[in-house]
Amino acid sequence: MMKWRKYAKHHKKLILWIIIFLAILAISIFLFHRHADEINLTTKTTTPSSSSTTATTKPSQAVFDKNQYSLNVSSSLWVVVNKGRVLPSNYVPAGLRVFGSSGMNLGAEAANALQQLFNGATNAGLDLMLSSGYRSYNTQVGLYNSYVASYGQASADTFSAKAGHSEHQTGLAADLAPTSRQCELDVCFGNLPEGKWLAANAYKYGFIIRYPADKTQITGYQYEPWHVRYVGTNLSNEMHKTGITTLEEFFGLPAYTSYPASSYELQ
Repeated sequence: MMKWRKYAKHHKKLILWIIIFLAILAISIFLFHRHADEINLTTKTTTPSSSSTTATTKPSQAVFDKNQYSLNVSSSLWVVVNKGRVLPSNYVPAGLRVFGSSGMNLGAEAANALQQLFNGATNAGLDLMLSSGYRSYNTQVGLYNSYVASYGQASADTFSAKAGHSEHQTGLAADLAPTSRQCELDVCFGNLPEGKWLAANAYKYGFIIRYPADKTQITGYQYEPWHVRYVGTNLSNEMHKTGITTLEEFFGLPAYTSYPASSYELQ
């Protein structure tokens, strides 16, 4: 009988301890889940969703509009003139004005931009001058014919344009040189400090080097580091950013290394 009482007493203590243990375990589980819920709620209210984060940190970039200006209208800022695209013989750009003391004309917008470019060069300790600006259709006839007579047509076609095919008739093209006239209209201009500065900075003022050294098969002309074409800062900066150096490649136009039997007539 004594053994049974001792056993019952011991058994009651064991059950009591089990009940206490289970109660503590239940309370711990309840507190753990409550704390986890509070953390999740705080995270949801303070952390933006992945989609909103993407929208705020990575805004979509606007696609460059290649249709801002016509490529086929003679008076357009982006008109493309080359061996396969010809200007009307009677085309004279409106708003031509004499550039500085050069006695040569340029379109007004191109002239303003070129003056800013010259100011930038001066600030860099360099001095540039305008060697050639606007040329009329008739002037280009005489110039081209004189080159053909001196060098032969095949050679002349690598550095001079037939009348109507010259960018100079648009009033948007300019040949530049150092005021010292060193390497004037010569490939060696590209190796001078003035030529290197122009190649690196022309785009900032809305100009491109129209006939790059490695694009003869695209432009149809030899390297002319002195020949710049005004296209406006929107296009010049976009071309600089993309690394595309010719108008033909940028706009997906045919390349002409020689004059086709029939040229595209610009309006």
